[in-house]
Amino acid sequence: MSCIRRRGFRSRVLWLLATSVLLVPLIHLFHNILSHRARLDSHLPTLAPRQHIAFVKVHKAASSTIQNIFLRYGYTRNLTFVLGRTTNIYPNIISLTESVTDYNIEPIPPNKTFDILCSHVIYNRDAFRAIMPDDTVYLGSVRDPFQHFISSLHYFRPSYIFNITATDPVAAYLKNPSKYEPKNVKHSMTNNRMALEFGFPLEVFRSRKKKTAAITEYLDQLDSEMDLILVVEKLEESMVLLRRILNWKLQDILYIHKNSFAGMRNETRSKLSKKLYINEDTEEKYRKWAKLDYTLYDFATKRLERQIQNQNPDFYDEVRHFKFVRVKVDNFCVYESRAYRPNILVIPQSEWNEQFIVNSLMCSLMQFKERYFVEEIRFQQYGHSPED
Repeated sequence: MSCIRRRGFRSRVLWLLATSVLLVPLIHLFHNILSHRARLDSHLPTLAPRQHIAFVKVHKAASSTIQNIFLRYGYTRNLTFVLGRTTNIYPNIISLTESVTDYNIEPIPPNKTFDILCSHVIYNRDAFRAIMPDDTVYLGSVRDPFQHFISSLHYFRPSYIFNITATDPVAAYLKNPSKYEPKNVKHSMTNNRMALEFGFPLEVFRSRKKKTAAITEYLDQLDSEMDLILVVEKLEESMVLLRRILNWKLQDILYIHKNSFAGMRNETRSKLSKKLYINEDTEEKYRKWAKLDYTLYDFATKRLERQIQNQNPDFYDEVRHFKFVRVKVDNFCVYESRAYRPNILVIPQSEWNEQFIVNSLMCSLMQFKERYFVEEIRFQQYGHSPED
């Protein structure tokens, strides 16, 4: 009897040993799966997305590209936008010379509050705060000032420069910009326009040498008021930081470049380049004229770098992944022939995103021209468009 019990005991022990040998790798595999899943989920947004946004849309600073992100996000979620009056010639502009007022924006729809402000208008914190919720995230963008100047020349073709009777009107202009600039700085697109649209006090445009203290004071004010100033030369890093600040998903910050000179057709570029010469000393001359824009740009780039340094060490891993995904989406939406393009592009799950699908609708929204996008939003929001 005891022998039988020992034999039964030994059988159970052998069975347990055999089972453990099989279970150990299975447990290890299961543990790895859970650990991998935890790593994947650890970087995904866990807080509620922030949906109240005020974006200072600075001309020729990738602002249409960035604006499309906010238009797309708000449109697909039926959020409420601050829009200029229907009497405006350009539906994507609230004002080029002042901040938001009761008379230059559409009223808030009944039983709504404004969620997103991203049309062209001069920044003024008090004016913005008067119409936006208390938890609004304040954003803007800047660009290398000389590249901003060149882009403005191509895009706006300002008559006060191109009507100069000289072989090289830009060089003639830069010898003495004040001679040719409009008397009212608000009517200029080349007199430190980025600083103007960020709301710098008008007094610093008139006598910059004597207003150093006022400039420093205003930059300190911007530092306290702005959650993020995106820098065009570091746009992908800026976007990843934006995603983290807003608790958005990776697909929410995807973009396709808009209104870029490089993207124009060759014949259009040739026409715009007429009478536009850039010499070796052009940038240095412009630097002396655009001191406010250079000061703003230097402030914004250093501020962005500090914000990035305060991120976790994995920040640049996310930036690399974002670049990789953005190229795939760009190729799918822009470069692949529609006749041969598959119906969808599947972006697999990663540490930085859940699996998501890019389809023709998403491509269309990313490529939608801003004025038509704003008109569509106006119709969704108020039931009418400027043509009505």
